[in-house]
Amino acid sequence: MLTLTIDGIEVKVKEGSTILDAAKEAGVDIPLLCHHKMLHPFGACRVCLVEVEGSPKLMTACTTPAADKMNIFTQTEKLQRVRKTAIELLLINHPLDCPVCDKGGECTLQDLTFEFGINDERFDAEPNDTPVDHSNPFIERDIDRCVLCGKCVRICDEVVNIQAISFQNRGTDTIIGTSFDQPWHCEYCGQCMSVCPVGSLNNRVYLFKNRPWNLESTYSTCGFCSCGCTVVVDHQDNEVFRISEDPEAGINHGFLCAKGRFGFELFNSTKRKSKPMIKGKSGFSEKEYTDAIDFSADKIVKIKEEHGPESIGVIVSPRLTNEEAFLAQKFGRDVIGTKNIYSFETADALPEGTYEDVENSDYILVLNNDVTESNPILGLAVRRAARHNPAKLNVFYSKYTALRRVSSEFIKDNPKKIYEEIDDLVSTVESGKGNYKAMAEELSKAEKPVVIYDPYARKDIEFAKRLKNSVNNLITVPCKWKNNSQGIADMGCVNGLKPGYKEAEKGEGLREALETDKLKALIVFGENLATKAEFKDLTGSFKKLDFVMVSDPFFSESAELADVYLPVATFTEKDGSFTNLEGRVQQIFKAVEKGLPTDADIIGDLSAKLSKELPRDIESVRDMIKKENKLYSSINFDGEVISYPYLFAEDIKDEKMELASTGKYYLAPASLRLHSGSYTRHSPDLSKVYSEAMLEINPEDAKALNVEEGEYLAVKVGDMTRKYKVNIDKHVDKGTVFLPNDYNETAAVFHKGRYLKVDLVKHEA
Repeated sequence: MLTLTIDGIEVKVKEGSTILDAAKEAGVDIPLLCHHKMLHPFGACRVCLVEVEGSPKLMTACTTPAADKMNIFTQTEKLQRVRKTAIELLLINHPLDCPVCDKGGECTLQDLTFEFGINDERFDAEPNDTPVDHSNPFIERDIDRCVLCGKCVRICDEVVNIQAISFQNRGTDTIIGTSFDQPWHCEYCGQCMSVCPVGSLNNRVYLFKNRPWNLESTYSTCGFCSCGCTVVVDHQDNEVFRISEDPEAGINHGFLCAKGRFGFELFNSTKRKSKPMIKGKSGFSEKEYTDAIDFSADKIVKIKEEHGPESIGVIVSPRLTNEEAFLAQKFGRDVIGTKNIYSFETADALPEGTYEDVENSDYILVLNNDVTESNPILGLAVRRAARHNPAKLNVFYSKYTALRRVSSEFIKDNPKKIYEEIDDLVSTVESGKGNYKAMAEELSKAEKPVVIYDPYARKDIEFAKRLKNSVNNLITVPCKWKNNSQGIADMGCVNGLKPGYKEAEKGEGLREALETDKLKALIVFGENLATKAEFKDLTGSFKKLDFVMVSDPFFSESAELADVYLPVATFTEKDGSFTNLEGRVQQIFKAVEKGLPTDADIIGDLSAKLSKELPRDIESVRDMIKKENKLYSSINFDGEVISYPYLFAEDIKDEKMELASTGKYYLAPASLRLHSGSYTRHSPDLSKVYSEAMLEINPEDAKALNVEEGEYLAVKVGDMTRKYKVNIDKHVDKGTVFLPNDYNETAAVFHKGRYLKVDLVKHEA
C-alpha cells in the first residue's frame, strides 16, 4: 500500500492507483471534464491539475500514478488560476448559447464556468458556425460545442468497440467526426452521448421537450430485454421525457442500448387505449373498467360451470412482473382450478453465469447467437472482456457480428454447416478427436471459461449441456430475450411446473387444446400470439372460443381477436420486480400514472368476483412468493441472484436441428437490436430505423437477384409467399438470409420451421 497526503489528509491506496483515486479515497473533490471511470485515463482537459511537493510541474490527477509519501495540493491559488485559464481557453470557440442548448442545467463546462467565476471573456471569442449534423436518427451532433475531451471517441472504441467516430485533423482544426465525413450510422446505443460533458451530442428524442430541472427522476429496471439494466426514468406530469443512465448504479455500469435509451416514447403513445373495450355484434365499444371485469368474471363462471375448469387456459407474458406472474398462475390454478397455465418461455435451460463471470472470463465461447443484438449489454460485457482481459473469444454464427473485431476466431457459414461445426467442436472437447483440437484444448485449460448460447433451440441447449458435462469449470449463460423471461418461469407460468420448478400435473398442451376444441376460454395476460411463429396457424382458433380476454398496454393483433380488451400499465407505471438473464431479481418502481390498472389489479378484481381474494400490494404478494417458491424464500428482491436447482432439463439429448422446406437459400431467425415486432414497434423513434421486418442479404446474393437496398424480395416457402424489404449486409454469409421471427408479418414463415430453405424472387413493391 502507498501512503500519501492530499490537502493535509493522509490516505493509503493500492499500488497502481492514480492521484485522482487517492483524492477520492481522501474525500477530496478535484474538478474533471475528460475523465470517466470506465475509460482509460486521457489527461486532455487539464482541469484536474494538482501540485505535488518537490515537482516543478503541475500534474494531471487522472493520469499521474500515486507514489509513496507524495504530498499533494489540490486547491492552491495557482491551481485555481491555471484551471480557470484552461476553461477560458475552451470557451474561445464554444458558443455561449446555454439558454437554447439542451445540455443547459447538466453541462459540466457550464458548472465549471460558474465554479471558477468566469463572467467575462478574457480572450477574443471565435465561435464557429458549423451546420448541426442530424444524420444519426437519435443523436444531434453540434461540433461547435465540442471541447475535444474525447470521451465519445474513447467509449465508442474501448467499450462499444465500433469506432464509429474518431479525432480528425490536427491542432486547432481537430474535430470529432466519422470516417470521410460519412453519415453517422452505428449501433445507435448512445454511449457517446451519455458521456458528452457538453451539448455537442444531444438526445434527439428528448431534444427541446423539457429542461432537467423540471424533471423528477425515478430509478427502475429496464423492461425491454432480459439484460436487467438500471435506468433512470425522467418524468414530469405523468409523462416520460427521457430515460437515462447512472454509471454508479446497477449491473450495467451506466451503459444502455438503443431500445432502453431511445424507445421511451411508446409510454406516451396516443395510440394506447385509455378504456377497456368489449366486443359486441357491431364491433368493439369502450366500457368502464368495472363493467369489463364484471363481464369477464361472468363469462369465466359460466364456462367453468358448463365445461369445467380445464376448459379455460391462462397465458402469461414475460412483460409481467414476478409478482403479477405469480398471481396469474395462482389465478389459473387456485381460483379457476385449471392446470392449463402457459407461457412461451423455456424452463429447459436456466441461468448460471453473471455479468461479472463474463467480464472476468479468460475464455468465452458464443454459440449460434448474435448476443450484441439479442442482449446488447451482455454483448458489451463480452466485448470488454475480449478487449481488456484479454479473454479468448470464439464465435460460431452465420453472420459476422460486432464480436468479429475482438474475436480470436469467428466461424461463419450457413446455419446447417454452423450446427455441424459446433457439433464438431463439442465432440472434440468430449473425445479429443475432431477438427477443433486446439480450440477444445484452450477451452479445457481455461481458468474461467464461459459459454453463451441460445436457450430457445433444444439443439443449442444440448451443445451447452454437453460442454458443461465435459468442462468442469465451464459457466453457462443462456440468452433469455424478454425482460422477465426468466422470472415468469420461476413463478410457475409453465405447463406442468409450479413456482420454484415444483412439478405439477400437466395440463393440455396449448396447441392440442386449441386444435381439439377442448379449450373454451383463454385469459391472456400481456401476450401477443400473432407474433409467435409456433402458434401462428392457430390465431384463427380464437374466433371459435366462447371467450377470450386480453390485457396489453397496446391494442395488439391478439386483442383484436378478443371479446374483452383491457389496457394495462407498462413497466414505468407500476411497482414490482423482474428476474434477468443472470437470474438476478431487481425491483422496478412506478414513475408515472396513466390511470390504467396493472395486471395485478385485474387479477385481484377478477378473483374477488370469483369469490377468492388475492392480494395486489407488492409486499403481500412477495410474502406469498417466499412461502410457495423455495428459490425466492429468503432472497432480497433488490439485486440478489437466484441459485437454480438445475441448468438443463434432463430430457435434453440427441436433439435435431430444425431445418425445413427446400429452396436455394438458408433462412435464419434474426434479432434486431432496436426492437421487436411485439412491443417496441410502438416506439415511433425506433421505427425510424426499422419500420418493418427487414430481410438481411449478402451483397453478392442481392446483385444476383437484381435487388437494391430498400427494394423488396419475395420469400417463397412451399406454397407460401411473403415479401420483405431488403437490407443488404456484407456481414451475412452468402447463400443465407436473415429475418426477425417475432413480427406478425414473419411469424407465418417461421411457423414452417426455425431454420428454412427458401427461394427468393424480386418483388415489385
